[in-house]
Amino acid sequence: MKIIGGKKFERDVAEKTVAWCLSHFNINDVDVRMNIRRDESWGYCEEDGDNKFTIVVDPEQTLRDFVATIVHEMVHLNQYITGEYRGTGEAEAKYFQYRLTDKLWNEGAL
Repeated sequence: MKIIGGKKFERDVAEKTVAWCLSHFNINDVDVRMNIRRDESWGYCEEDGDNKFTIVVDPEQTLRDFVATIVHEMVHLNQYITGEYRGTGEAEAKYFQYRLTDKLWNEGAL
């Protein structure tokens, strides 16, 4: 995992969130590159091929929303890997983003 941009605190939060999501979804052997920077969307995930993914997240959010955005994009990453989603997969990602954020928080991951 490589995280660039943002402040140290944001990189630390992002690293813990991604690690928790990889464990939660039982994902192995992927290369996640995260870029924390201002963007016109809160975040997005791109599949770069060969189990490599780039996630961009805008840090100009509340902490809970920042984490939920990372979780949202990790749901998309899981969808890309499993091939299990309907349409764009957006409904599922929105459904899980705060539920999983609360779960990882309650488990003490952050």
